[in-house]
Amino acid sequence: MDMIEIKKGATYSVISVSGDDKPLTTDGEYIGYAILGEEGALCFKVKDNGKKKIRLIPINSISYIEFDEQNLVIKNKDEEKDKTNYIV
Repeated sequence: MDMIEIKKGATYSVISVSGDDKPLTTDGEYIGYAILGEEGALCFKVKDNGKKKIRLIPINSISYIEFDEQNLVIKNKDEEKDKTNYIV
């Protein structure tokens, strides 16, 4: 089975649950993954009222992520097994 991966530096649109009745749309550059309490979160650089900010989006609040084909990274799950290193 192939896996889709998001890559650092690429721009994505993330639709997530907000405190309002309508979903929150985040358009920004993916910069990494963080732990927010006991939960994982995706980190994005966004512009808010002309200021650059970092937005953490908890994984369980994400409805979907949109991206174009140039930001699509597909990895074969079987190929990744061959790249695993074990240190004893």
